[in-house]
Amino acid sequence: MFSVVVFALSIGVAAAALTPTAPGPGDIFAAGSDCTIKWTADKTGQWTNTTIYLMSGSNNNMTRVTKVASGIDGTDPSLSPYTWTCPEVEPYSAIYFYEFTNGDDIEDSSWTTRFTACSLLTV
Repeated sequence: MFSVVVFALSIGVAAAALTPTAPGPGDIFAAGSDCTIKWTADKTGQWTNTTIYLMSGSNNNMTRVTKVASGIDGTDPSLSPYTWTCPEVEPYSAIYFYEFTNGDDIEDSSWTTRFTACSLLTV
C-alpha cells in the first residue's frame, strides 16, 4: 500500500514540473525572424532558474547550438510564450529542438520535439 501511495504522489509531482509544449513537428522558423517557445509552468515551485538551449543532434548525442535564455522563472505562467530572434544555423533542416534545464541540473531536463530552421529566403 505504501509503495502505491508513493508512486501516485510521484506521478503528481512529475506532472506538475515545467513541460515544453511548442515548437514541434511542422513548425518552421526562419533565421532572423521571431522564434516562439511555449511551456506549461511548473507548479512545484522548483523551476525558478530555468535555462533554455537551442539544440541539435540525435537523442543519444544532443549538442547545444546556443543558449537562448537563462534565469527564467519557470513557475510564472505569464512568461510563456517566450520569443527570441532565430539565429543562422547550419544546416537548415528539421533537426532542432529546445532543452529546458533548472539551473545547471541537466538530470531533470525537458525538451520540445523537433522543428525546422530555415533561411529567411526560403520562407
